Amino acid sequence: MERTPRGQSVQLSAVPLDLAPLLRELLFDRLETVVLTSATLAASGDFEFLEGRLGLGGEDSPVTERQIFSSPFDYPSQCLFGIPTDLPEPREDEVGHGAAVVQIVSDLAYASDGGMFVLFTSHASLRRAAAELRLVLGTRWPLLVQGEAPRDALLRRFRQAENAILLGTDSFWEGVDVPGRALRALIISKLPFKVPSEPLTSARLERLAEEGQDGFFHYLLPHAALKLKQGFGRLIRSRKDVGVVVLLDSRAVTKRYGPMLLGGLPRAERVVGTWSQVRTKCEDFFARHGIGATV
Repeated sequence: MERTPRGQSVQLSAVPLDLAPLLRELLFDRLETVVLTSATLAASGDFEFLEGRLGLGGEDSPVTERQIFSSPFDYPSQCLFGIPTDLPEPREDEVGHGAAVVQIVSDLAYASDGGMFVLFTSHASLRRAAAELRLVLGTRWPLLVQGEAPRDALLRRFRQAENAILLGTDSFWEGVDVPGRALRALIISKLPFKVPSEPLTSARLERLAEEGQDGFFHYLLPHAALKLKQGFGRLIRSRKDVGVVVLLDSRAVTKRYGPMLLGGLPRAERVVGTWSQVRTKCEDFFARHGIGATV
């Protein structure tokens, strides 16, 4: 149960822990042919996680064909992917990491002249960053913040401004299409792991434990890999798009599960190092493509 922010009523919600048997019985087993297609169906290069969630996995899987097609985009030349390794880890130093996010957004905004999405994993971290960025950036670039206007209105203003900075959470990680130079920089503030203490996630992890499975590797990690891929995909939307993606979470390269997160991402040019090194590479990339702040 959840009490509303105003505390005037209590809301009770219920959801199945496992939709797989329902989907199998009520949908897939009743149809002769089903084609599932998306740019982000595969986690870490295979469909195992998705098939399990949809009731299509196991020895009796009805899946007859699986295909992963290469991207039509030339990612090595269209996109630079940077991972700074000298930032505080989000879980160990939340305040320090938040300060680093603000600093890097500011640094990259000057390099790209705005045109930036910053994706967060929580509304609280978004609000803190928005407050700090207003002090740091002033009015040089339009700062658009999720929650301060409807989603469609924010996207419309972002496209029209061509140099805005948009801060968003869940609804901006997927289903957002901004082709062209209006979006040329994407910052992912943190790896998008689900919060284990969230009631539904906690219950699903508990069930996996009862079945003798590792909840992190069988649920949290593949889910994060899919969402990271969705977030990354906001940047390059056509063959003419160019830009940089910066992931502000070094766990992607320092933890043993890192390759599972990064393995499914597009093969962009990659730079891993200090923020100073990543920043220099970003500035060089922007210069090559005629992108840069006007003084």
